[in-house]
Amino acid sequence: MREKRCKKYRRAAFVSLGCFKNTVDSEVLAGMLQERGLDLVSEYEAPDWLIINTCGFIRDAKEESIGEILAALEKKEKGEIRRLAVFGCLIQRYYRDLRETFAAADILWGVNDIEALADAIAVGRPVSYPDRELFLYSDKHRRLTFTTANSSFIKISEGCDMACSFCAIPQIRGPFRSRTIPSIVREAEALKRRGVEELNLISQNSTYFGRERGKASLLPSLLKEISSLGFRWLRVLYLMPEEVTADILEGFDRPAILPYFDLPFQHVSPRILKKMKRGGSYARNLRLVRDIRRRFPGAVLRSTFIVGFPGEGEDDFRQLLDFAAEAGLERIGAFAFSPEENTGSFALPGRKSPRTVAERKRRLLDQSDRNLRRFNKGLVGKSLDFLPLGPWTHDSTIGRVWAQAPEVDGHCRVKVRFSEGAAMFPVRVSGCENGMLLGEKS
Repeated sequence: MREKRCKKYRRAAFVSLGCFKNTVDSEVLAGMLQERGLDLVSEYEAPDWLIINTCGFIRDAKEESIGEILAALEKKEKGEIRRLAVFGCLIQRYYRDLRETFAAADILWGVNDIEALADAIAVGRPVSYPDRELFLYSDKHRRLTFTTANSSFIKISEGCDMACSFCAIPQIRGPFRSRTIPSIVREAEALKRRGVEELNLISQNSTYFGRERGKASLLPSLLKEISSLGFRWLRVLYLMPEEVTADILEGFDRPAILPYFDLPFQHVSPRILKKMKRGGSYARNLRLVRDIRRRFPGAVLRSTFIVGFPGEGEDDFRQLLDFAAEAGLERIGAFAFSPEENTGSFALPGRKSPRTVAERKRRLLDQSDRNLRRFNKGLVGKSLDFLPLGPWTHDSTIGRVWAQAPEVDGHCRVKVRFSEGAAMFPVRVSGCENGMLLGEKS
């Protein structure tokens, strides 16, 4: 029997850090708390509970999470909040250490047993994290919305079975496990009824969807089902390039599915990729890029790369620069190698100096800027659908066109007053300014 909620601590606020997969986790937990009688408020409205969802992926993310926890503990000491719950990847990864470091927090919790976390917050009593049941949410879980009303995300799977030598995600999130297609479709239908126009499917490895239950990816089947629901934009994020097949590409050729391909190559030098325990090569990755562009003229490709990986020589890095230019990748994310404990790359020899890593990152981002300027100039004069997100000034609106994924690809500013609840509308791209597109209502 579920314990009664604590009437003294009814108001809860969230701080959600890290990726959009974390955002979904926060929305699911928020829905559970609402079902248990708590009210969700802003962190600036003197909540009884402040709940921080942490990221523990790389050093910068860990430092951001720790900074938020320390700031929250200071608020608790001043009486600005009454209780603090911290959960998510950072706690899952370092629970034994952090339960002593942050002993003043009322609850420290990882990524599993989320129903039990909701119960603990609702009854207002600190409990120890059991870490017994791997969590995978479904359409049966109520979700609140932390994003704009017209754009949302569905997490289609959890965990990862890959053993990339730089990544701790399998240790944190556990083995790969997919949701069922009917569950995802039911959740998508609910979001469509709520007015969502842009739906983003996310996973640690979307190409692997359903593979743990059979030999072939079920992503094409999922796309077939969701494409019939009437969304304006359907975007698939994080496609492991080694696993992109002809069937998966064919699955993108359906109504509403955007020709936006998120392919984290991480590198192109075979020598470095082998150290990373990743597949691919310069030639193989370039063939995939060309195949996509041949099948989907006008496609937008995003990739991320790690610079300064142990043993990366100047020739390895030059291959990476040449590939970014030759492939013409419209979107590039560059990350400095972060040595992570208990990963295969942590003890590898040949680490680069911070100065060398920073210089290589700058050079790669310079190429990224050249690619993006060329791409943005090619959009000028075109009429594109525009997703309004909020006011920029009293007479202009900030939003995105289809080629801009949430948060990572910038925005488009349009000369029209923002209207709450406005649907997507066409704009003519008139220019660009420091990476931001400029547009006028068509």
